[in-house]
Amino acid sequence: MDAHSRIEIPLSSLLEQKPPRAGSLAVTVFGDYIVEQGGSVWLASLTEVMAEFGLNARQVRTAIFRLGQDGWLQSRQLGRRSYYALSADGRAQFTRASARIYAAESKPWDGNWVLLMPGQTDSGAREELRKRLGWLGFGALPNGVLAHPRCNDEALNQTLEELGLAGSVSVWRARPDNAEVPGEWVDSAWDVAGTAARYQEFITDFTPFQELLTGGCVVTERDAFVLRSLLIHNYRRVLLGTTDLPPSLLPSPWSGATAMSLVKTLYAALQVPATRYACTRLSNAEGPLPPPTTAFFSRFGGLAH
Repeated sequence: MDAHSRIEIPLSSLLEQKPPRAGSLAVTVFGDYIVEQGGSVWLASLTEVMAEFGLNARQVRTAIFRLGQDGWLQSRQLGRRSYYALSADGRAQFTRASARIYAAESKPWDGNWVLLMPGQTDSGAREELRKRLGWLGFGALPNGVLAHPRCNDEALNQTLEELGLAGSVSVWRARPDNAEVPGEWVDSAWDVAGTAARYQEFITDFTPFQELLTGGCVVTERDAFVLRSLLIHNYRRVLLGTTDLPPSLLPSPWSGATAMSLVKTLYAALQVPATRYACTRLSNAEGPLPPPTTAFFSRFGGLAH
């Protein structure tokens, strides 16, 4: 078995067992590549690249159209060519999510909680608030209060402003007097056991690739692109479905910490050939996608140029 097939076989197996949905994968590709490589992409080139994941042109075009309708993407027509980029709202949400996805390590915690009461808002606004704050890691307590142990204040304020709810909700910080309360809140608001199981599944899926790469296996630019995309895609789906709970509130050892370490190691090994593939196969109105911006290399605490 040659070096290439040693990666290609388990990669094909992963795609067959867990095929990504076109819309969700498109968000991953925009966030992981396009945002930091020119900002926009020619739809036809994106469609060709998405075929590497088993997605056909109809699936991709339908997904991109829906992402535009949902406000994630904006389009520009030049002649017969369509170009897409994240909308202002999509970019703002990506920026907040990327702070968690590409974090170098877990942040320290001062013991305080951010608590938010939706107040007098209609059901549609409350549901959108819960969804967006869920992406920031908030959990819902039984009394309707949304809680987070170490929320990013700027991200929270921006989200409330975007939803027009800055003056309609109450936000405060608190440190429970009873030492048992934080554990009760965690048990109530977050499915820690379920999250641990999803992280463990992620670890099981991607550890074989780490073993191959650290064992000297050569990876093609195409396979690096597909694997890096699936790595971030699957990690994002687990990570943004829970909160960034402090280690003191989590079981030890915590599978999320193992998953973060695995992502950092694999991403560092794949980023150069994967980026080359993106520059070769994806294009925008100016031509092939340019190399990543300086900001890209700050991911996971610093990547090699």
